[in-house]
Amino acid sequence: MRALLLAACAVSFAAAPRAHAQGPAPQSILVAPAPAAAASEKPDDLALRYYASLDQRARVRAEFSRLRRLYPNFEPPADLYGPRRGDVDEAGLWELFSSDRLDELRENIAARRKDMPGWRPSDDLMQKLKQKEQRNQIFAFWREGRWLDIASFARDGRFFIANADAEAQWTIAEAFARTGQINEAVEVYKAIFASNEDKHIRLATMQKAMATLRMSDVETLLIEARKSSKGSEDEFAEVAIDITRARIVAVLRDERKDDISADELQRFENFAKFTREPQQLGLVAWLRYKRRDFRYALESFKAAIENGGDAMIAHGLAHTLRALDLRREAEEVSYAWRAPLVNNGILFLDLLERDLTQETPPYVEPARLARYAAVTIESASGEGAQGLGWYAYNSCQFDVARFWFERAVAWFPKEATLYGYVLTLKRLRKDKEALELINRYDGLFPKLVELLFPDDYYHPPFPCDSRVAAKAHGPAVKMAGYVVPGPAGPALAAERDRLRVEAEKKEATTPDAAKVAAQEQQRERVLKAARGKFPLAVTAENPLRFAPLPLVAARSSSAQPAPAPVAAAAVPVGLRTEPLAGKAPLVARRVPGVGPMPSERYGFILSPGWNAVDLASWPPASEQVAPTGTQWANQEADPAWIGQQKADADTQLTASAAEHVATAMAPRNRYGAAPPPPDLAAVLSLPSSKQSQSR
Repeated sequence: MRALLLAACAVSFAAAPRAHAQGPAPQSILVAPAPAAAASEKPDDLALRYYASLDQRARVRAEFSRLRRLYPNFEPPADLYGPRRGDVDEAGLWELFSSDRLDELRENIAARRKDMPGWRPSDDLMQKLKQKEQRNQIFAFWREGRWLDIASFARDGRFFIANADAEAQWTIAEAFARTGQINEAVEVYKAIFASNEDKHIRLATMQKAMATLRMSDVETLLIEARKSSKGSEDEFAEVAIDITRARIVAVLRDERKDDISADELQRFENFAKFTREPQQLGLVAWLRYKRRDFRYALESFKAAIENGGDAMIAHGLAHTLRALDLRREAEEVSYAWRAPLVNNGILFLDLLERDLTQETPPYVEPARLARYAAVTIESASGEGAQGLGWYAYNSCQFDVARFWFERAVAWFPKEATLYGYVLTLKRLRKDKEALELINRYDGLFPKLVELLFPDDYYHPPFPCDSRVAAKAHGPAVKMAGYVVPGPAGPALAAERDRLRVEAEKKEATTPDAAKVAAQEQQRERVLKAARGKFPLAVTAENPLRFAPLPLVAARSSSAQPAPAPVAAAAVPVGLRTEPLAGKAPLVARRVPGVGPMPSERYGFILSPGWNAVDLASWPPASEQVAPTGTQWANQEADPAWIGQQKADADTQLTASAAEHVATAMAPRNRYGAAPPPPDLAAVLSLPSSKQSQSR
């Protein structure tokens, strides 16, 4: 301190002669030079910092007052009570910081503050230490997969995104995206683009965003990034193919409304053809399939398969072949790829099922039937079993039909399956079993009840009632555990054509005039015929239980047939019986969304449903628009099925259907009293429905 005072005095005495020589008054020596010194010299704050390091506040205030008198514009330094870089040696501390020994660094800081009262580490060191500790915490959460903790850590304000490095920001954005906080994730990515002009960081940020966000959100980032960039529009030219690929995926997932431009798509198609990668070729093929460009899609799917495409590529190939009406080729593709992807097995069963369920069954090779039966047994497919059941029934193989209908009812009891099973039982003179089924499913399947309560329409004779029944099919093949129906013969088709001609002469599509004239007599006959058969108290559950069998290779026609299968041996699968309080109702309870029952036209009123509704609903649920997101809706959205099916859905109710609905919905008395005449005008104003395709 004494040295400082001596230096100040030396400066004053040295300046005095010069000032006196220039002529100013002697009293201006201490005052006049201050403004000039303040403008040209930097104040020496060494003494001020010295007193501050000793925490001597009174001396600090005195020294500050002295400096303010000499330099009116003087302001105390921001780091007055903290050492400047170089004033106190922090090299060891920075070395610990650089080597990530943060715990040891904290211990050294605490020890130094204990040894040097009033000392504090530099703000730069403490700020960087805090940021590194926060960064380490984020990546510790990341290694453990604790995405919600990362998002909470960032949202709580304990981590300042604007000051973080890009890698930490990417992790935070991914955590927001994985936890459903999409807006926050987008904001983090925007902050990176706004604070970085490094092209590598910007490019990597866009790639990270495409990996974590929907393409609709990435599009907003593309716009923001190009606005804030100093470059041209091709800033992301290196990932242009990736951007197009993401847009194609968004279109396939129905997440993008705008279609892809022709030039952009052409560049991606050229890239796919050049790389010959099956995934890229498959994307092009699926996009063409969605656009209904089936010919181009077929070539792309074939190219993808040739270059190592997987089972999903084969699935698209089979669907495309089906859309081009190359059903036999689609059948072969789906069968070959059924093992690695269950969707192909399902498609294989669906493809041949259409032929199997035709009213006039076509000739199907025995090997194809055996292959179809083997896959059906292995997968326990109710759809496949009912297809084989209908094929056997329509070709007059009733024992074989019963075998497959039993399994179809056990695996998937739907209306067409139950209807075929009841018809088969009636053909085999199993009337008691048939009546039990009809009564069990009253209130759910109208076509079953129609077997007891006719619809007043003329129906042509069944071809199997004629003399051609014996030669209507080839021999059935008995396998180990199941039986394969024989192929239908041409004589059956000829007999069906002959009966169809007779049906056209009798105007089979209009009500029979004689029956309409004698409606009351017909009503009495129907009620008399139904007495003792309806209603009956039956168990409410499906008693059939069949487990799937291992796949058994189909025997060739030259091999010896295996022993007959034991069709009656049901395999229990441990299902609990349905609880039933008291006796089963004589008339089934109403099921919401099913529609009117034929028995209601004759005064048989169903019991109320669980929601106390006892009126018929129309159109039934099977005729309504499929709910969004269901498999039914996805099938109807399939471009290969759009067309006639959609036109059928828009067909207006016919007068006969309206009469049927109005009769069922009119006020009725229980068991016997005739309903009042229907209001056809009111019923015909109901919304349109699909034409029922059930048998």
